[in-house]
Amino acid sequence: EGDHVILHTDEATHAGYHYSSVLYLSTHGEDFEGGAFVFNDPKTSADIAAEESEESAEFDEEPMSLAEQIRRDGRKFTPFHPTRGAAVIFSSGWENMHEVEKLTAGTRYAVPCFFTTCPVPEAHYEQMVVGKPQTEEAIADDWLHLLLAHRPETPMEGVGRVKELMMKWHCLCTPLDQHAPQSA
Repeated sequence: EGDHVILHTDEATHAGYHYSSVLYLSTHGEDFEGGAFVFNDPKTSADIAAEESEESAEFDEEPMSLAEQIRRDGRKFTPFHPTRGAAVIFSSGWENMHEVEKLTAGTRYAVPCFFTTCPVPEAHYEQMVVGKPQTEEAIADDWLHLLLAHRPETPMEGVGRVKELMMKWHCLCTPLDQHAPQSA
Protein backbone atom coordinates (compact mmCIF):
# COMPACT_ATOMS: atom_id res chain seq x y z
CA GLU A 1 0.00 0.00 0.00
CA GLY A 2 1.28 3.45 -0.88
CA ASP A 3 3.72 2.20 -3.53
CA HIS A 4 3.88 4.04 -6.84
CA VAL A 5 6.27 4.59 -9.75
CA ILE A 6 7.09 8.14 -10.86
CA LEU A 7 6.86 9.33 -14.45
CA HIS A 8 9.67 7.81 -16.53
CA THR A 9 10.70 6.03 -19.71
CA ASP A 10 12.37 2.64 -19.54
CA GLU A 11 14.97 3.48 -22.20
CA ALA A 12 16.11 6.45 -20.09
CA THR A 13 16.69 4.01 -17.22
CA HIS A 14 18.72 1.58 -19.36
CA ALA A 15 19.81 2.48 -22.91
CA GLY A 16 19.48 -1.16 -24.03
CA TYR A 17 15.74 -1.31 -23.29
CA HIS A 18 13.97 -0.85 -26.62
CA TYR A 19 10.67 -2.59 -25.88
CA SER A 20 8.90 -3.03 -22.56
CA SER A 21 6.05 -5.15 -21.33
CA VAL A 22 4.26 -5.70 -18.05
CA LEU A 23 2.31 -8.91 -17.39
CA TYR A 24 -0.31 -8.57 -14.64
CA LEU A 25 -0.88 -11.34 -12.12
CA SER A 26 -3.62 -9.56 -10.17
CA THR A 27 -6.83 -7.68 -10.98
CA HIS A 28 -7.67 -4.04 -10.24
CA GLY A 29 -10.81 -3.80 -8.10
CA GLU A 30 -10.45 -7.40 -6.80
CA ASP A 31 -6.88 -7.75 -5.54
CA PHE A 32 -5.94 -4.09 -5.20
CA GLU A 33 -7.17 -0.49 -5.54
CA GLY A 34 -5.26 2.38 -7.13
CA GLY A 35 -2.07 1.31 -8.86
CA ALA A 36 -3.23 2.02 -12.42
CA PHE A 37 -0.55 1.98 -15.13
CA VAL A 38 -0.80 5.41 -16.82
CA PHE A 39 0.57 6.55 -20.17
CA ASN A 40 1.41 10.28 -20.15
CA ASP A 41 1.19 11.82 -23.64
CA PRO A 42 1.06 15.35 -25.06
CA LYS A 43 -2.48 16.62 -25.57
CA THR A 44 -3.70 16.92 -29.14
CA SER A 45 -5.70 19.94 -30.30
CA ALA A 46 -8.83 17.74 -30.12
CA ASP A 47 -8.03 16.90 -26.46
CA ILE A 48 -7.64 20.61 -25.66
CA ALA A 49 -10.93 21.52 -27.38
CA ALA A 50 -12.80 18.73 -25.55
CA GLU A 51 -11.29 19.82 -22.24
CA GLU A 52 -12.34 23.44 -22.77
CA SER A 53 -15.96 22.44 -23.42
CA GLU A 54 -15.93 20.22 -20.30
CA GLU A 55 -14.46 23.00 -18.13
CA SER A 56 -17.39 25.29 -18.84
CA ALA A 57 -19.81 22.57 -17.64
CA GLU A 58 -17.93 21.47 -14.48
CA PHE A 59 -17.48 23.44 -11.27
CA ASP A 60 -17.33 20.76 -8.53
CA GLU A 61 -13.73 19.55 -9.03
CA GLU A 62 -11.31 19.70 -6.13
CA PRO A 63 -8.59 22.31 -6.62
CA MET A 64 -5.18 20.87 -7.63
CA SER A 65 -1.88 21.81 -6.07
CA LEU A 66 0.42 23.98 -8.16
CA ALA A 67 2.78 21.00 -8.61
CA GLU A 68 -0.09 18.87 -9.93
CA GLN A 69 -1.26 21.66 -12.25
CA ILE A 70 2.26 21.91 -13.70
CA ARG A 71 2.49 18.10 -14.06
CA ARG A 72 -0.81 17.96 -15.96
CA ASP A 73 -0.34 21.08 -18.12
CA GLY A 74 -0.51 20.06 -21.78
CA ARG A 75 -0.59 16.34 -20.94
CA LYS A 76 -3.15 13.58 -21.56
CA PHE A 77 -3.26 10.69 -19.07
CA THR A 78 -4.45 7.30 -20.29
CA PRO A 79 -4.89 4.87 -17.37
CA PHE A 80 -4.87 1.10 -17.78
CA HIS A 81 -6.65 -0.79 -14.98
CA PRO A 82 -5.09 -4.26 -15.21
CA THR A 83 -6.76 -7.63 -14.94
CA ARG A 84 -5.01 -10.92 -14.19
CA GLY A 85 -3.34 -12.22 -17.36
CA ALA A 86 -3.43 -8.88 -19.19
CA ALA A 87 -0.28 -7.26 -20.51
CA VAL A 88 0.85 -3.92 -21.87
CA ILE A 89 3.57 -3.95 -24.52
CA PHE A 90 5.16 -0.75 -25.82
CA SER A 91 8.35 0.80 -27.16
CA SER A 92 10.57 2.02 -24.32
CA GLY A 93 11.47 5.54 -25.49
CA TRP A 94 10.17 9.04 -24.77
CA GLU A 95 7.13 8.39 -26.96
CA ASN A 96 5.79 6.19 -24.11
CA MET A 97 6.28 8.09 -20.87
CA HIS A 98 4.41 6.28 -18.10
CA GLU A 99 3.90 5.98 -14.36
CA VAL A 100 2.02 3.84 -11.85
CA GLU A 101 -0.50 5.56 -9.59
CA LYS A 102 -0.31 5.16 -5.83
CA LEU A 103 -1.58 1.79 -4.58
CA THR A 104 -4.35 2.49 -2.06
CA ALA A 105 -5.27 -1.04 -0.95
CA GLY A 106 -4.28 -4.67 -1.49
CA THR A 107 -1.37 -6.16 -3.40
CA ARG A 108 -0.61 -5.57 -7.08
CA TYR A 109 1.51 -8.30 -8.69
CA ALA A 110 3.18 -7.53 -12.03
CA VAL A 111 6.07 -8.93 -14.05
CA PRO A 112 7.99 -6.27 -16.01
CA CYS A 113 10.08 -7.43 -18.99
CA PHE A 114 12.45 -5.48 -21.21
CA PHE A 115 13.72 -6.34 -24.67
CA THR A 116 16.55 -5.01 -26.80
CA THR A 117 17.20 -4.88 -30.51
CA CYS A 118 20.95 -5.06 -29.87
CA PRO A 119 22.52 -8.43 -30.71
CA VAL A 120 24.30 -10.22 -27.89
CA PRO A 121 28.09 -9.89 -28.20
CA GLU A 122 29.61 -13.12 -29.52
CA ALA A 123 31.71 -13.64 -26.35
CA HIS A 124 28.52 -13.97 -24.26
CA TYR A 125 27.49 -17.16 -26.07
CA GLU A 126 30.54 -18.91 -24.58
CA GLN A 127 29.04 -18.39 -21.08
CA MET A 128 25.75 -20.07 -22.02
CA VAL A 129 24.93 -23.70 -21.31
CA VAL A 130 24.47 -24.66 -24.97
CA GLY A 131 25.98 -21.69 -26.82
CA LYS A 132 24.82 -20.28 -30.11
CA PRO A 133 22.62 -22.64 -32.15
CA GLN A 134 24.13 -23.60 -35.53
CA THR A 135 21.17 -25.38 -37.19
CA GLU A 136 17.41 -24.93 -37.51
CA GLU A 137 16.99 -28.05 -35.34
CA ALA A 138 19.25 -26.56 -32.65
CA ILE A 139 17.15 -23.37 -32.70
CA ALA A 140 13.98 -25.44 -32.22
CA ASP A 141 15.63 -27.36 -29.36
CA ASP A 142 16.68 -24.09 -27.71
CA TRP A 143 13.14 -22.69 -27.94
CA LEU A 144 11.76 -25.91 -26.43
CA HIS A 145 14.24 -25.94 -23.56
CA LEU A 146 14.29 -22.21 -22.84
CA LEU A 147 10.52 -21.65 -23.00
CA LEU A 148 9.10 -24.86 -21.56
CA ALA A 149 11.64 -25.98 -18.94
CA HIS A 150 10.74 -29.58 -19.78
CA ARG A 151 13.09 -31.11 -17.20
CA PRO A 152 13.37 -30.65 -13.41
CA GLU A 153 15.61 -27.77 -12.40
CA THR A 154 16.73 -25.97 -9.27
CA PRO A 155 15.64 -22.34 -8.76
CA MET A 156 19.13 -21.16 -9.78
CA GLU A 157 18.99 -23.27 -12.96
CA GLY A 158 15.59 -21.71 -13.70
CA VAL A 159 17.02 -18.21 -13.30
CA GLY A 160 19.89 -19.14 -15.62
CA ARG A 161 17.46 -20.55 -18.20
CA VAL A 162 15.39 -17.35 -18.19
CA LYS A 163 18.54 -15.21 -18.44
CA GLU A 164 19.75 -17.32 -21.38
CA LEU A 165 16.37 -16.92 -23.11
CA MET A 166 16.51 -13.14 -22.68
CA MET A 167 20.04 -13.06 -24.10
CA LYS A 168 19.34 -15.49 -26.97
CA TRP A 169 15.96 -14.32 -28.20
CA HIS A 170 17.56 -12.00 -30.76
CA CYS A 171 19.66 -14.85 -32.14
CA LEU A 172 16.77 -17.33 -32.11
CA CYS A 173 14.54 -14.94 -34.07
CA THR A 174 17.18 -14.16 -36.72
CA PRO A 175 17.53 -16.44 -39.77
CA LEU A 176 20.76 -18.46 -39.65
CA ASP A 177 22.13 -16.87 -42.82
CA GLN A 178 22.05 -13.47 -41.08
CA HIS A 179 24.05 -14.55 -37.99
CA ALA A 180 27.53 -13.20 -37.47
CA PRO A 181 30.15 -15.94 -37.95
CA GLN A 182 30.95 -17.74 -34.70
CA SER A 183 34.46 -17.20 -33.38
CA ALA A 184 36.67 -20.27 -33.28
